[in-house]
Amino acid sequence: MACPLCSERRGYFWSLRRDTFLAVVFALLIVLFVVTGFAVRSYDAREVRLAWDWNKRGERDLEAGRPEAALVDFRNALFHARDNARYQLRLAQALAATGSNPQARTYLLSLRERDPGNGTVNLELARLAAREHAIPEASRYYHDAVYSEWEGDPVTKRRAVRLELVQFLLDSEQTEAARSELIAVAANLPSDADLRARVATLLVKVGGYDDALRLFRQALASQPHSAVALAGAGECYFQMGRYPEAARYLERAVQQDSHLVNAAAMLDTARAVQNLDPFARRLGEPESARRAQLDFGQALARLNACAAQRGISLPAPGDDPLQKLYAQAAALQPRARESVLGRDRDLLSNVMDQVFEIEQTTSQVCGAPQGIDLALLLIARQQEATRP
Repeated sequence: MACPLCSERRGYFWSLRRDTFLAVVFALLIVLFVVTGFAVRSYDAREVRLAWDWNKRGERDLEAGRPEAALVDFRNALFHARDNARYQLRLAQALAATGSNPQARTYLLSLRERDPGNGTVNLELARLAAREHAIPEASRYYHDAVYSEWEGDPVTKRRAVRLELVQFLLDSEQTEAARSELIAVAANLPSDADLRARVATLLVKVGGYDDALRLFRQALASQPHSAVALAGAGECYFQMGRYPEAARYLERAVQQDSHLVNAAAMLDTARAVQNLDPFARRLGEPESARRAQLDFGQALARLNACAAQRGISLPAPGDDPLQKLYAQAAALQPRARESVLGRDRDLLSNVMDQVFEIEQTTSQVCGAPQGIDLALLLIARQQEATRP
């Protein structure tokens, strides 16, 4: 006969052993989960650390001008952190630095799909297009970069991008587009004299003399002895035909920096214009006649030099424009004397018309003039501008 008590005892002990077993298994699972999590975290931390180390090495190589070595570094960084956008960007920059533009563009376009408003990515795409002289594409990406998001000081970075675009447009001979960009930059400049002088210098290159002069004068208000701003303002006045003001600013610029060769040459020309113009206001008739005689002699010398340069014989008659000009000048020469010119204003005007025609023709035939001949050509342009 079966023992009821014994049966109950076996059930109790079996139940006890089963609960203990389950508790042990559960404890083991927890331990395994903790160990696995720790191992995964340790592996991930190791991968992050290795990726960071390779990236730092790549940064150093790229900064030191070793893009080929940087390529290896950034690829190793991405091996340990495949989805890291920063490492992908740096790899693209290294590829671009080695001339691997198609691969660089692939990475950059992928990054742009993920983050269209990333300023650095758009700027790098603009630079790639600029290297390939793709003007519309480069301009589009530069503008995207201007209006993208930037960390740090976004205003300064956007201005820097726009100035880089301006330089690209100037290098590509897109003068009007560059001028439009510069006007936009000039409209929102901080009170930084050096920056204003830099933007003004670029405006001079695109013929924006009024805007450039305003910026140069603003720069001089805080830095009155800036040779760059003085020379720039002088050049603006020179290009605007305001030679007395040009001479004043250029003289101060050369006094501040004697190495400003272009400013010194402009100063000489501005002074020559003032000293050679027989039509200057408040000039007496004797001085006008003296200047006209000097100008006529200089123009004849330029005509002879130009003819010799082109192998044309003077005073031999012929159909060449230089020969015709010489014949006309020879007819005027006996009367182109100070004593005669001082008494005959119409003759003085005719002599100067001949001087201007000689200077304009020789500049077209024999190249841009220098020195006194350039001054005479500028006087001719001034007279044309004042005639009805």
